[in-house]
Amino acid sequence: MRNERVRLQPYVDAPLAKQLAAYSAATGKTTSFVVQAALRQYLDRTDDKVLLLGQIAGLRRACDHTQRDLEIHMEAFAIYVKLWFAYTPHIPDNAKDSARRTAESRFAQYQEYVIEQFQGGRRFVDDLPREVIADETELSRMANEAPAAPAGGEAASGTDEE
Repeated sequence: MRNERVRLQPYVDAPLAKQLAAYSAATGKTTSFVVQAALRQYLDRTDDKVLLLGQIAGLRRACDHTQRDLEIHMEAFAIYVKLWFAYTPHIPDNAKDSARRTAESRFAQYQEYVIEQFQGGRRFVDDLPREVIADETELSRMANEAPAAPAGGEAASGTDEE
């Protein structure tokens, strides 16, 4: 059983018509098939441009989260350094070797602790509240509500030339 088909006769610019004919000939597809596939993609908003924009939006959100996490780490490190300078006493020359050995031992313990936390999947930033920028549902809704731009970047006139 064959789908019911309706004949449309839209007008296009001559260079576009030549490009369509060349593409159809090169791919072995009928002009109707190519136009129908392109129109379906355009109306369903499933063309590569729309899909890529969705992926870019997701990457942007991930980048924003990474930037926020980095800023938190930088601030925490700055606070740590300030406290370290404020509370670390001056060490006399005769006690520096002992202090160095103690520091190396304590640093090794610190490294072991960090490794345990990291391998266990626990992260400091996971305990911090996260700001939700937009979820996939909201982005899809926004994409569907956005006006579709005509091909070639020209505004649609709403009239056919006859």
